[in-house]
Amino acid sequence: MATRFQVIALSSVDPFGEDRRDEPTLLYPDALKTAQALKAQGKAFRVFTDGVSIDDQWRAFRELGGVE
Repeated sequence: MATRFQVIALSSVDPFGEDRRDEPTLLYPDALKTAQALKAQGKAFRVFTDGVSIDDQWRAFRELGGVE
């Protein structure tokens, strides 16, 4: 099964991105696009994963400023 990601925008209401109940789980390409869109909007975000991810995938999120 493919690894799925959740990209959560951080906010003053949820500064640690802990409320993930209504957030979609995405495959890597869609999660990366979501992270790029958040960065373009100047928003901080956090990435969660369910499954085994590849170091290159995490590196791409970190380069965009994602918080692990």
